[in-house]
Amino acid sequence: MRNLILLLPFLIGCWSRTHHSLDHNCKKVDRLVQELISEKLALGVSYGIMVGDSLIMSESYGLAQLEPVVPLSVESSFRIASVTKSFTATAIMQLIESDKISLDTPIESFLPDYPNASRITIYHLLSHTSGIPNWWIGGMPEDEPTNFPMCKTPHKYLARMETPSLFEPGKQYDYSNSGYVLLGEILEHISEQSYEAYLAEHIFQPAGMTHTEMEYQENSQANWAWGYGWNPEQEQPFVGPEPFSSGMPFSAGGLRSTIPDLLKFSTALLEGKLVSQATLDKMMQYSTLNSGEPGFTNLYLPEGHIRRFPPQTRNWGYGLGFEIAEKFGKKVISHGGDIMGYNAFFMYLPHNDIRFVILSNTEGGIMHKLLDMERALIAIEQAPSIP
Repeated sequence: MRNLILLLPFLIGCWSRTHHSLDHNCKKVDRLVQELISEKLALGVSYGIMVGDSLIMSESYGLAQLEPVVPLSVESSFRIASVTKSFTATAIMQLIESDKISLDTPIESFLPDYPNASRITIYHLLSHTSGIPNWWIGGMPEDEPTNFPMCKTPHKYLARMETPSLFEPGKQYDYSNSGYVLLGEILEHISEQSYEAYLAEHIFQPAGMTHTEMEYQENSQANWAWGYGWNPEQEQPFVGPEPFSSGMPFSAGGLRSTIPDLLKFSTALLEGKLVSQATLDKMMQYSTLNSGEPGFTNLYLPEGHIRRFPPQTRNWGYGLGFEIAEKFGKKVISHGGDIMGYNAFFMYLPHNDIRFVILSNTEGGIMHKLLDMERALIAIEQAPSIP
């Protein structure tokens, strides 16, 4: 008892510093978000911060539409672009847990005529180590449909790219939207459901997500945030709005969602409602190459290109549906998304159990301040436990 009494001042001090750190750094994030609006770097921004099961902050600033003026709300719906890949990967891992497929399954089981189909596996597609280039780089055939990749069989066009492969499967790491389009098509083949129908039944409903859907739906939601481009050379820098249906990249980046729904997704994932803890651990670990080394050790770079990473960032690689890096000395699990008119970012910090989601209806709108936001949240201490 005497030892506990002696420890109490120390423990109280630890809790006080932790609570101060949480409050101070979350308010710093809020100030940075407001600066995005006041400095005309973004038309609208919504964000949410959770620590464990608790929602700490959730705010929105700016506009959902410029003309006529429509204020943004936390319930506003945005295109989330490549954050969609985390949903696609989760769906594929569910099929793996159901023994309908494995990480080692070659894609020739579903796409037999695809180049290298006997050597490219589900694991390669999930981890961006397949060697398949993005379609706008690979050189699409002349008969590419205007709704690609929302056509019925996108693999048939990807298979006829001028450059169908950049490297031997598993040899290097190179981010591939094309690979995630193939995963969506494979998901539909195995489940005998459309991509959006599968996600609705197996992810959205179990997670309690009621405002997430494929964004090519004919009728946009009433709380839609219209997307804008950004031109800093103009007095009014916001260009647009962009039609909500333009450029829908299917399972590589086609979802639209809200801050509350994305936080529900993260909660359902971490609580084991969507996949098992063992599966989630695998998704949030660095994927490996044929050499056994993490993907970030052998990045594919076209001749003459140099890849630069933000300050205080090391070992930027990929797991299975999530980006993984060491930032400011801590492991960061995240996924960003950029698409015409929109910018999205999700982050999970295992060391202090923080989740952060931020959405903007301006191209690149959050990037100007994102590193500072990450720094503030990473710096929050983990609360000590009382013995």
